[in-house]
Amino acid sequence: MALMLITHDLSVVAQTAQRVVVMYAGQVVETGRVPDIFNAPRHPYTQALLAALPEHNVGRRRLQTIPGVVPGQYDRPSGCLLSPRCAYATERCRDQRPALSGADGAQVRCHFPLDEAGRPTNNWQKAA
Repeated sequence: MALMLITHDLSVVAQTAQRVVVMYAGQVVETGRVPDIFNAPRHPYTQALLAALPEHNVGRRRLQTIPGVVPGQYDRPSGCLLSPRCAYATERCRDQRPALSGADGAQVRCHFPLDEAGRPTNNWQKAA
């Protein structure tokens, strides 16, 4: 049996799902098994969503947020849709839309997918 659950509550996802599809601005940015994505997210948006969970913000007065706003249907950036809000965005991210790529049931839409330590890969260098 299959169940499609659409939610912003990642705690519910962790308790009920085996696989997850993370979307940003109507576009799939990461797919994979729940434990893999929760333990080592590969997309910066997934990383930011997980960092905003209450259990990662114990002792803080406010939950961590993602700065900026989601682009509208008619004002999308030419490159990655997350690039205006992404701490890791480079000129390449702003200019070129990344393709969804991956293997073994896990996919990510990012020019510089995160490694297990949460750092960008593929020779990423922050633009000056």
